[in-house]
Amino acid sequence: MISPSGCGVFGILRKRNAPKIKGKDVVKAIDLIRYRGSDKGAGFAVFNLKEGNSYYIKAFYFGDGDEIKREIEDKGIRIKGFNEKYFGELCDCDFEISLGSIASLKKVVRNINEILWNNGKKGRIYSAGKSLQVYKGVGYPADIARQYNIYEVEGDMWIAHTRQPTNSPGSYPYWSHPFSAFDVAIVHNGDVSSFGANVEFLQSRGWGGFVGTDSEVMAFLFEELISEGLSVEEVTRIMSNPSRRFSKLNVEEDYIYRNARLDGPFTAIIGYDSGNDLFMIGIADRAKFRPVIIGEDENYYYIASEENQIRLLSPSAKVWTLEPGNYFIASLLKGLINPGREVSKISSFSKPIFYTEKFDIDASGLGYKDVNKAIMEFVNKSGKKEVTVINLLGHRYLGISFPKAGLRLNLYGVVGNAMANLNENNVFHVYGNVADDCCDTMQGGKVVIHGDARDVLAQTFQGGYIYVKGNAGNRVGIQMREYMNKRPYLVIGGMVDDYLGEYMAGGVIMVLGLGIKGEPVGNYIGSGMVGGRIYIRGKVNPEKIGLQPSRQEMVRFLKALLLDNMISEEEYNKLKEMPYIEVIKELNGEAKKYAQKLFEEKVGIPTYEYRELTEEEIKELEPVARDYAIETNQNKDTMVEMLKEKYTVITSSLRK
Repeated sequence: MISPSGCGVFGILRKRNAPKIKGKDVVKAIDLIRYRGSDKGAGFAVFNLKEGNSYYIKAFYFGDGDEIKREIEDKGIRIKGFNEKYFGELCDCDFEISLGSIASLKKVVRNINEILWNNGKKGRIYSAGKSLQVYKGVGYPADIARQYNIYEVEGDMWIAHTRQPTNSPGSYPYWSHPFSAFDVAIVHNGDVSSFGANVEFLQSRGWGGFVGTDSEVMAFLFEELISEGLSVEEVTRIMSNPSRRFSKLNVEEDYIYRNARLDGPFTAIIGYDSGNDLFMIGIADRAKFRPVIIGEDENYYYIASEENQIRLLSPSAKVWTLEPGNYFIASLLKGLINPGREVSKISSFSKPIFYTEKFDIDASGLGYKDVNKAIMEFVNKSGKKEVTVINLLGHRYLGISFPKAGLRLNLYGVVGNAMANLNENNVFHVYGNVADDCCDTMQGGKVVIHGDARDVLAQTFQGGYIYVKGNAGNRVGIQMREYMNKRPYLVIGGMVDDYLGEYMAGGVIMVLGLGIKGEPVGNYIGSGMVGGRIYIRGKVNPEKIGLQPSRQEMVRFLKALLLDNMISEEEYNKLKEMPYIEVIKELNGEAKKYAQKLFEEKVGIPTYEYRELTEEEIKELEPVARDYAIETNQNKDTMVEMLKEKYTVITSSLRK
């Protein structure tokens, strides 16, 4: 049985002197995660940078293809070539046209789509471009690949999608991805809650005839903003909608394009032909509620929902995650334009080890249920309690069917989502990377990750030990808890992204920042925290702690206190340069109570200290540091010595 997991996306762009990308490789990469989609839709877009005056139009039409052909010709477009393919009553019609002007073609396409869509959804022009070809339909990726013989197609850039319908039907190919708009194609995972505002923005500029899905609107937004003269990076920055709290925005641009910004949980891959270059763009929402992995090797750039897609094609590729609120841009001719996070930190991400000579199970060709079954069959047959599995490539749910078995599992490769969830007394050693949502509600045992962990690691973690030698992702350690003497410990050797310890109620998190230049943490640390402790080696910018009001909000608040004579002008001038978490330490009496009621009633803002650890803390943490060093093959004396350094210690403001 295949369980729904949300849509899956994949993008690949060749470098200037690299070979063209074979369709069969793109099919393998997107079909590898078919469990993220369903049989309700899939598709591919391929770009081949070309010169000349030919454009290509592709349309779905219920009826005779000659009817839509006449419709196009009646609008003054000269057709040079025409091919049609029928799926029942549905015609997939391809037109090669001679272009007079791009403006006239855009007008014709929009006009025809409005007519066809308002006439009982009779048809749809779903692709128009010089270098772009879109292939999509109802089915899994492999189904669409067979329909159009994608395996034999080559291109400079590809994007692909497997669909799990949420906001629109899955019965017709109109709603399958990719969505296209004049040399722009997009695939998307998630939901865009700004859909209404985005549609209003487009309607104000003459757009209409929408199919009613947020993915199409994203494609139209990109095309519209480009047509208004903005650069690729300016358009990407507007649509990615970075947080006002940490971004320096152009005020005029922010106002003019406020309704073109995207909001909600989403990941999008955009392909764009500028006329003389091809661009591949990756965007995630600023809270990064949907996964996205970036990769690069000697010949290609990659964007994927899961690391296993990239590793399937390029096992030794350099892989990193997109930073929340950031975006990735690369082009065929210019190369890497924006990597999606600080270049100095990309080198800290780990490469997995897929193979070791002594092993018990080879996961190649096995499904995730087959791996769990093979582990227990090996244990029952051999009587051994230690099992080594090699060549893991995105296998999910490892270990969750035997949480109390008392095993040691040595796992080599890239482990998929939800490993060790509900674990009680097993020990996992991962000689590679793990995907999202691992160690969820773990109650005991130990997990040692010798590479990196992705998002939502250790959610509701309530007992045992989790050690990460490398980096961890977004929303790590959320809702951790402890009961009496049952206390969980999470140690991360590298860095983490945003929302570390959100709604934390107990336990201990340590972030060591080994090999990391700059601060090893993202923003919103300990938001809503009600218990537990977070230790971060080194000094952390206090603005990163909790869900604090912005500097602008604080200045307005302090002005109000000044007008009400609750603070002096001297205090106002001192406090207005401070973040909230520092201001609250300085305020007294009614002013302090007023601030706490206004800013902390809904989401608690933790307190912090930058200091050396106490004797009691060192006594508690030293055995954990030693064990972490031993399990991750590091020097235990060096690790213990680190406890003598200064840490940013974050605790709940509610703790008495």
